[in-house]
Amino acid sequence: MKVRLLSIVVLLAVLLAGFSFPTETQASACTPVYHVVKPGQNLTQIARYYGVSVQAIVNANNLWNPNLIYSGQHLLIPVPCQQPAPPPPSTSCTTIHVVKRGEYLKVIAARYGTTVTAIVNLNGIKNPNLIYPGQRLRIPVKCQPAPKPTPTPKPGTTGPWTGQYWTNRYLSGTPKFTANYARVNFNWGTKGPGSGVASTNFSARFVRTRYLDGGTYRFYVQVDDGVRVWVDNVLIIDQWHDSAPTLYTADRQLSSGNHTFQIDYYQNQGAAQVVFWPELVDGKAAWKADFFNNKNLSGDPSAVRHYNAIDFNWGKNAPLAGITADFFSIRFTGEFYFVGGQYQFTATVDDGVRIYLDDTLIMDQWHMTSVRTYNVNVDVSEGNHRLKVEYFENMGDAVCKVRWTQR
Repeated sequence: MKVRLLSIVVLLAVLLAGFSFPTETQASACTPVYHVVKPGQNLTQIARYYGVSVQAIVNANNLWNPNLIYSGQHLLIPVPCQQPAPPPPSTSCTTIHVVKRGEYLKVIAARYGTTVTAIVNLNGIKNPNLIYPGQRLRIPVKCQPAPKPTPTPKPGTTGPWTGQYWTNRYLSGTPKFTANYARVNFNWGTKGPGSGVASTNFSARFVRTRYLDGGTYRFYVQVDDGVRVWVDNVLIIDQWHDSAPTLYTADRQLSSGNHTFQIDYYQNQGAAQVVFWPELVDGKAAWKADFFNNKNLSGDPSAVRHYNAIDFNWGKNAPLAGITADFFSIRFTGEFYFVGGQYQFTATVDDGVRIYLDDTLIMDQWHMTSVRTYNVNVDVSEGNHRLKVEYFENMGDAVCKVRWTQR
């Protein structure tokens, strides 16, 4: 009896000596993956889920009988270190599928881009071949990222100036970003404007429209490096070259009304800055307006007013009390100082317009029309000059806008 017991002990020792358990060193080389057996699972299902063979699981766990595993059992899964299998699908992101007649798990799994095993495990299905119409199944799906909150506008990003930025010195291609500003007054130093635009080798364009009283204006722009400035599409400053911080100026005479400004800027190396501002040097335009309740400026005026600008869009309304909404005319007269040079006179009207400079007719568009814009370039000597603008409205909308820009 003692001999028999001794033989059994020796046999067990030999068997145990031939079986190696995972050591701490092995675990550190490849993080072990364990699977907790769920009710109804077998080794074939578990092996397919992890992409390994049944025999590999048997060998890793020294299973005497591959058909004998139990619920709650912890199995070591021999997943290759270089391609670790993902953990079982998270149940935190799921959707509900209601089984329809004729459907089976393989079709449902393919529809949602998952596996039959994942659906079985998530729903505790004991027999994958037994599902029924109307059954509600939880399906693992890919979690969608949370929507990004709408960014709060940064301070100073609202205003009449629209700024566009490029990551090159040539304003070429699609702008990197666009923002709005109260004024063009930037001294970035070596930090740059940000938002993906570095401190060197970038360009920007700033545009706005602004009402100005008539007169002579001095436009200032201080930059490092290059700059171009337009007023009403007329280039008044052209300094497109590298430079240390430099102040440039240009004088231009403008009529009362809205004027458009554009500033193109580039930065090469070093510190970056661009600062722009206008200054009224002298003068203020003033018009006398005689209104007539006919289209021909005939008879005595029905009303007289004074304006700083001819900048009107009355639509279908009367221009003022006592004047009809249709079939009226206006004569604007005024005397203005010109610094001398070529000027572009622009009129936007519905219907007819005539412009006289010192009693010389320089624009004659005396006819009915929809809204049209007319331009004429005229050389004007230095000194005071008389201007007269005649306008008539027939029917419908009424528009009358006149301005001039030194070229």
